[in-house]
Amino acid sequence: MTELKHWQTLADALLDEDRILRRRITTLPSDLLAVHGPEGALSFQETLAHIAYWDDFTVKFFSAKLDPAQPSLEPPGDFMDRSEAVINAAAELPFTDVLARYLEATGALVGFISRHWDELNEKERRDFWVPLKHRRHHRIALFRSLDLIDGVIETELASGA
Repeated sequence: MTELKHWQTLADALLDEDRILRRRITTLPSDLLAVHGPEGALSFQETLAHIAYWDDFTVKFFSAKLDPAQPSLEPPGDFMDRSEAVINAAAELPFTDVLARYLEATGALVGFISRHWDELNEKERRDFWVPLKHRRHHRIALFRSLDLIDGVIETELASGA
């Protein structure tokens, strides 16, 4: 049996978590996808757009690091402005467009990890964990919101039975 490479474990975990998230989101009533969470938390739609934007940036940033022909891409200095612009734009789009962009960005991220993880040096691999942790933070928040909604829906169904 061949030894499983670290990048395979990481890619598989991202894909598994993504499958679970998509399955759960697609069971939601469409009117809940754009509703903000408690205390002004991002909606599902806005969160997916935010994750997609930063996954895309991560792939471009680290691809530029690996290709000496490309000019290096500087980390964004105006993180909050860019994030807010992406979130505002996502609120105006149909959910299917945001979901498609999220799926594309997730695929690009997993593809980058699968093709280029071994090319990253130790420091670059540590640096790569920063956006992965950011992504994880938002996905955990999505799962928690889904758990709350599922609890409300199950309670409503139980009381109406």
